[in-house]
Amino acid sequence: MYLGMEPDALLDRPLQDFLAEDAVGLTAALGLKTTKDPERRATDSAAGESPAADSDAEDSGAGDSAAADSPAEGCSAAQAAAHSTASEAESARLLAPSQFRLSWPGIELPLDARVHYWRERILLELEPYGEMAMDRRMLGFDLAAFQRLLRNSEEAAPACQLAVDALRYLTGCERVVAYRFDPNQDGVVIAESILPGSWPSILGLRYPATDIPRQARALYAETPLRYAPSRDHAEVALLSRSLEPSSVDIGIAQLRAQSPIHRNYLKRFGVNGSMSLSLMDDQRLWGLIIFHNRAPHPVTAYVRKRLIELAGCLSGRLSLIEERSQNRAREQGIAKVNAIVGEINIEQPFPDNLVGKAGMLCTLVGADLVQVYHHGRPLFIGQDCHLTAEQIEALLRFLRTRPGATWSTDCLSAEFEPAAAYPEQLSGVLVIYLDEQREHCLLFGRKRLRYSVDWGAEPGSLPFLDEARARPLGWPNRTFQTWREERTHHAPAWSATELATAKALKTLLQQVIVAHVAHFERLAQSLASQRDALQRSREEMRHRALHDSLTGLPNRAYFRDALLQQIERCWTDGRLFGVALLDIDHFKTINDTLGHDQGDLLLCAVAQRLNDSLPPPALVARLGGDEFALLLPQSDSGEALRQAQRLIEQLRQRIDVDDGNFSITGSLGLTIGDKHSDPSELLKQADLALYRAKEAGRNCARLFDSSLQTEALARLAIDRAVLGRSPALAIELMLQPQYPICSRESGQRFEVLSRWRSKDGELIMPGEFIPAAERNGLIRAVTGVVMRQTIRLLKVCLERGEDDVIMAVNVSASDLEAQNFAHHLIQDLHTLDVPPEMLTVEITESMLLRMTPGVKSALELLARSGIGLALDDFGTGFSSMLYLRELPISELKIDRAFIKGIEQPHDRNLLAGMIAMAHSIGKTVVAEGIETQAQLEILQDLGCDWGQGFLWSKPVPPALAADFFKA
Repeated sequence: MYLGMEPDALLDRPLQDFLAEDAVGLTAALGLKTTKDPERRATDSAAGESPAADSDAEDSGAGDSAAADSPAEGCSAAQAAAHSTASEAESARLLAPSQFRLSWPGIELPLDARVHYWRERILLELEPYGEMAMDRRMLGFDLAAFQRLLRNSEEAAPACQLAVDALRYLTGCERVVAYRFDPNQDGVVIAESILPGSWPSILGLRYPATDIPRQARALYAETPLRYAPSRDHAEVALLSRSLEPSSVDIGIAQLRAQSPIHRNYLKRFGVNGSMSLSLMDDQRLWGLIIFHNRAPHPVTAYVRKRLIELAGCLSGRLSLIEERSQNRAREQGIAKVNAIVGEINIEQPFPDNLVGKAGMLCTLVGADLVQVYHHGRPLFIGQDCHLTAEQIEALLRFLRTRPGATWSTDCLSAEFEPAAAYPEQLSGVLVIYLDEQREHCLLFGRKRLRYSVDWGAEPGSLPFLDEARARPLGWPNRTFQTWREERTHHAPAWSATELATAKALKTLLQQVIVAHVAHFERLAQSLASQRDALQRSREEMRHRALHDSLTGLPNRAYFRDALLQQIERCWTDGRLFGVALLDIDHFKTINDTLGHDQGDLLLCAVAQRLNDSLPPPALVARLGGDEFALLLPQSDSGEALRQAQRLIEQLRQRIDVDDGNFSITGSLGLTIGDKHSDPSELLKQADLALYRAKEAGRNCARLFDSSLQTEALARLAIDRAVLGRSPALAIELMLQPQYPICSRESGQRFEVLSRWRSKDGELIMPGEFIPAAERNGLIRAVTGVVMRQTIRLLKVCLERGEDDVIMAVNVSASDLEAQNFAHHLIQDLHTLDVPPEMLTVEITESMLLRMTPGVKSALELLARSGIGLALDDFGTGFSSMLYLRELPISELKIDRAFIKGIEQPHDRNLLAGMIAMAHSIGKTVVAEGIETQAQLEILQDLGCDWGQGFLWSKPVPPALAADFFKA
């Protein structure tokens, strides 16, 4: 190959000496001067045809060298002649062939040459010409018949099947497949042609986007053909007068060798000879035609050129099919919306004209539910997916950030993490916004559908490169065997017709809104006429405003007024009084299992029992949900607590409702008020006492004391510190070394510990900020920051040549339950080329109690990728032998509580049994909290593998950690 702007550097004589005398376009394209040298001769492009017949339009990037400068002075006729000559030269350059054949006297074997204008340089590729059987097949190929058959294909898959059958015949390859890219860049094989007995079928299998990285897809979009006759073919020499070969980009070259990673990928796939053709839809890479051969398989330059032309024909047909499909979907969507116009009362304004039309709207787009939100308020009853008001509000905030007037997804939890908590209720979303402020929207939802997707390979260790060691490149452990993914958080995908229907519906409703501006004016007049009627019903409205509509009890506002009056009475009589908050234990479970109707009946029955159990002048109010407030006048702390305990006893009695009955318990928090009390402070104190009652196991009453206030203030301070700073800025890592006790393994092992640095510089320990992060929904963000910083530390170790380092990081059940946590962690390792074996994920014993299918699947995926798994705090929680057998846990970490008492015979015998049991099932044992030499010697006698603790080192910054292993 030659790269530069001086092609003569490649030959002993000017390049134009080897071109045909009439090759005007090619001469102009290369910026050459014509010559009369009789010894030159050139053949036409690869089939021996005339250059004009084989002209390409690929060389439009070299216009700067095509035309001569017009003279600065001269007559107008001379200027016109010069302009005409320049125009002819420009036209000849644009139509010049990019592929031709060179030959000269004394050389029997001619050369096939290709000229590319690439990155502002000329790239000239030369290869020996030799005719093969495939050339004769290509010469006999009926292009017109092929194009006619393509025109008869109305779908992409049949058109691609026709193409791969033809291309396998023409090239003699063993397997040719058509590979289509999805919007998320994953790919699927939609057509396949295989030589019988040569390859297994991969038709219908999917491959992840990481198999063809973003840079490779960009190169495929720019280059029509990629060619590797042999997986291990040698590098082709690159000649350049002034440039170093390693400093230039030759991505357009067909003779360019494959990267080591791609070679190993082909090796794992069983491919030796390969080639690909790009399929374009306008400027978008639609897919690829891929050729596979188990043995080296050269393809002549002439055939490759014709293959590019055939791929262009197929691309054109696929673009037309895509366009027709979009037009058909748009027409069907408009027709479906037109069919319901008569069902909507256009005399009414939006959204009143949609009342009662929920079922019709769901049918329109094939949704399971629909809701109209008007200034954040829902229109339809019973279309809330059984989500809480807080969940709906968070979802609407997220949807307002989505691009476009319509937005859809079939996996909401992949875009919006909190949705992973309710896949049964809502997995797919289609939202339509009707105004620029996004105050009016239609939200369509679909419930999840469990189904499976077949992939062409199971996830394994991802590519990494270490030039300092002889390590296999690419996917060293990956095997291309079919892997079935079970999808549990997806809904059926929204079809093109359904999305087009949503856009047509948006247009219709916007027209209705505009058409009814006048109606809103009439509505304002109607509201004015109703003013008198509203005035007459003032007392009724006041009662409704101060009482709960379900139970008839006083509501929060009424209770607050009564509390203020009680405080004023205290200034007269000086008596104390009690204020209590009561919750029904596990009321949400009753709502979720029996339904809201039964839950409402239970609330009414509880309200009646509370009223009957408290003597006048005590007051019972419902503040909301299952929370009740109690005002106990003329009661000191002892009397109020006795009344509260009697209430708890009363709630334990069976409650009969209609044909059924309930057995429930309650939790109560109590505080005592006097004339100096503040209503808000009293309710806050009662709430803290209620929190303490729930912590104590529920089904009890607790009295407020000042320690609760202190604890609450401390929690609030930690919460403010955590919420006041991004985890990415606040998290600081510390490393505690692990030392071999009886292990024969070498290397450096550390446990990664985190600290939170507040804005004022205070360092908060994990025992304080981790619970705060969990309370405020930040635990996943904290784990993500710790993981990314750890991976960067491992990358630094690799760059220093320390590839025997292992770092262990704790994760929570919430992290493992998150959608795609394992995939993202593996991808982060791949991004920095860090081997998965350098990372260990620690889970606690208590997590085994939350061993959901999602957590188990995530652990298995991490283990398959090469990441180690350790069970932390072993012996302090719930260790099922079944989980130790089934889960891919390789390491047990014995809790420091056992090490502390190891010198006692009982603890020592217990510890010996734990270590022996772990070794019998092939687990490595790590002891935590070793502080004395005596403890270390006992652990040596018991055969413990590794240890960590203050005996060797406290947690230290990463910069100091490696020093502890230097003898």
